[in-house]
Amino acid sequence: MKNKSDGFSQQFLPDYTVGPEAYKDVAAVCGKYGTKAIAIGGKRALAAAKGELEKALNGSGIEILDFVWYGGEASFENAENIMALDKFAQADMIFAFGGGKALDTCKYSAYVSKKPVFTFPTIAGTCAAASSEAIMYYPSGVMRETVETGRPAVHIFINTKIIAEAPEVYLWTGIGDTMAKHFETSLAGRGKELSHGEALGIEMGSMCYKPLVKYSKKALDDCKNNVSSYDLEQICLCNIVTTGLVSGFINSSLNSNIAHSIFYGMTVLPQIEKDHLHGEVVSYGVLVLLIYDNQLERLDELYPFYKSIGLPTKLADIDVKMEELTPVIDKCLDVEDIHNVPYEVTREKLMEAITYLEEYNLKH
Repeated sequence: MKNKSDGFSQQFLPDYTVGPEAYKDVAAVCGKYGTKAIAIGGKRALAAAKGELEKALNGSGIEILDFVWYGGEASFENAENIMALDKFAQADMIFAFGGGKALDTCKYSAYVSKKPVFTFPTIAGTCAAASSEAIMYYPSGVMRETVETGRPAVHIFINTKIIAEAPEVYLWTGIGDTMAKHFETSLAGRGKELSHGEALGIEMGSMCYKPLVKYSKKALDDCKNNVSSYDLEQICLCNIVTTGLVSGFINSSLNSNIAHSIFYGMTVLPQIEKDHLHGEVVSYGVLVLLIYDNQLERLDELYPFYKSIGLPTKLADIDVKMEELTPVIDKCLDVEDIHNVPYEVTREKLMEAITYLEEYNLKH
């Protein structure tokens, strides 16, 4: 969201429409950018959104040239395949549907082709719909690089009816990932001379914590029952918009540290890659962060919340044993994010924090 050049900087903020009938706003918002769009996204996402979109655009003058699967991976190769399509060349704008990888593929394609992109998140698991970054992978699924596109999508259409009809696990893992945004950014910014944008981003990070505790339980219940509700809308805004705003105002050195490093460390274990989701493991890392940073009162606050919605509070919840932690800690200490704290993170203290959390569970 942030562009810097010689002597000045630009800040772009994402516009959005939210609610069960959010697509009714598509024609009014997008019509000024042209009359032909190509819809790109995940298979489930396109299937879920197609009817609602076509109904909203009926008689509007905007034509959907085609509905195209993004390829299944956020890779340069898939983006190039999309951009090679005749219908893509004919389109005035890109409508991007789905979760993180589908949206990032579209954002990268828009960046290269210089076409306006509009995002239509069909799950509330990431901030991809609101962020300016496109996280790109090799076709094998290995992370490749992050491309900064310069600005977020022109507009985000958050249809809470469609999100409510998606599996609740995506909302759940998004809550876990969003939780980290507050605790990691506030820790990373401690003691630093922050710019206006950085300070504002970190302050906004508190909105990645309090609303989650207040609204998550009912939002997940409503999602399980396919009900679009006020509580669900609040969590969608948290997981998609607030996290995107925070990421847009701060730089990478403030964006993540201990919680995400724990996740990266855990990915060396096959059971994590196979059976557990990013936000799920990151949420466990938040508890380790709180113990490492001696924020034990916050641990006491969060523990019952985690239990109420089933987020992991101990190693067994993510199928990890203490004797498996040596390579996990090795990887954790090897990633760049671990240095984004105001002190040195050591192997011994990390193990102490994890052990403390195991014992805390036994007492509660």
